[in-house]
Amino acid sequence: MATVKFIHCSDIHLGRQRLGGKLPDSDFAQALDWIVRYTIEQKADALLIAGDLYDSPSIQPPVLQQATACLKPLQEAGVPVFAIEGNHDRATVTGESHTWVRYLNDIGLIHLLSIPFTSEGPLITPWDGRKRSGSYIDFKGVRIVGAGYLGAGTIKRARLIAETLTGWQQDGKPGASIMLLHAGPDYVVQEGGGFSKENLEFLHQCVDYLALGHIHKPMNHGGWAVNPGSPEHVRLEECRYDGQPRGMAVVEMDPSRTCPLQRVEIVAVPRRKVFSLRYDCSPHSNKTKRAMDAIQADITENLRVLGASPEDAVRLELTGTVNLGRIRLDTEALALYLEENLPVKAVEVNSGGLQLAVGENSPEGTLQEIPSREALELSAIHEVVMHNPLPGLEHQAGMLTRLFYQLKEDVRSRASAQEIRERLNACGLLELLVAEALEEMPERSVATAKEGDA
Repeated sequence: MATVKFIHCSDIHLGRQRLGGKLPDSDFAQALDWIVRYTIEQKADALLIAGDLYDSPSIQPPVLQQATACLKPLQEAGVPVFAIEGNHDRATVTGESHTWVRYLNDIGLIHLLSIPFTSEGPLITPWDGRKRSGSYIDFKGVRIVGAGYLGAGTIKRARLIAETLTGWQQDGKPGASIMLLHAGPDYVVQEGGGFSKENLEFLHQCVDYLALGHIHKPMNHGGWAVNPGSPEHVRLEECRYDGQPRGMAVVEMDPSRTCPLQRVEIVAVPRRKVFSLRYDCSPHSNKTKRAMDAIQADITENLRVLGASPEDAVRLELTGTVNLGRIRLDTEALALYLEENLPVKAVEVNSGGLQLAVGENSPEGTLQEIPSREALELSAIHEVVMHNPLPGLEHQAGMLTRLFYQLKEDVRSRASAQEIRERLNACGLLELLVAEALEEMPERSVATAKEGDA
């Protein structure tokens, strides 16, 4: 049997708005278009999309046009696309509402795989070409299973799915297997859909290749569980991953072999250049004359030395100590100045790490440092939380404080409603409140409420 080649990508995030629209959402469509062209040029057998094709379940018509225009060449070339929905593609984890990813499935551009959960566990069904639905599909000797996004119950649900897959192996089929799962190990604290690397091993017993998504950082675990990382910067801070290949994975399998997985390689996808710069404002901390002019000129020169050009973006982190009694530090004006005078496409300024100072009339060198803006705001929020405890969360003051601070920063940075909703769903506090509410309900009501629970 011949080798079967797949291209695996995830977290395209079509329609993503960054920095108030200063960076065009067409960046994400260009990344997907590059992956599609690569898939066709390399004569790959199929494209795998492991979730978050879209940035939101509610998209505008131009974003839908981007998706159809990018995927159409694959349909014309006879290259199938096997996909799952991520947390950004749908409004809820378990909801059955129609989505725009499902629309692409309905018109034949993709094969959308999913595993519904009932009170009795996962409902795993073969692909039905007439209904265009199913949990798995057999393709050239490889069984492709679409687990999708399983939310906070990822481990529990993945184990239930694995039981069925293990049963298939005992029955002597299939020749090779791939699972698409929108989740990732070692994800950030309090984010839903994450798990430890140790929890991957039970899947390795029944899956030859685990195609992961959700985390935007590239990861290759043991050569068989891979997240290629987001092909474009969904957030500018993701530029810290640019020192390694990121964007898609080339996967080759030979179903006739005892170990079908023959090759896995993460390949870099071209993306908009983002420069990351840390700038220490301390040398200007006690100057009254044209301090901002000096800061602007200094940062401009640093970025020019780095090679920033008009189509590039900049992520600027301000550090050091600043006496706000003597300097009027306007981060929005600083970003606008850099955009216009370098010039560059867009600038994101982060001032949370600045140390503030007191002593407006003190001679230079005699300033007394006080905590950073972030530390001051966290302290103030924590005091409010402690004096106004929320029922059921009296012992979660630290987590609440961090959540409220992050929500404040989301508003300040003009985060989308979807991003804020995602943060709330992922923080874990809502699950604690639900758990407490269930304890106060009659036993029969609890059983009903827990049906399909994550």
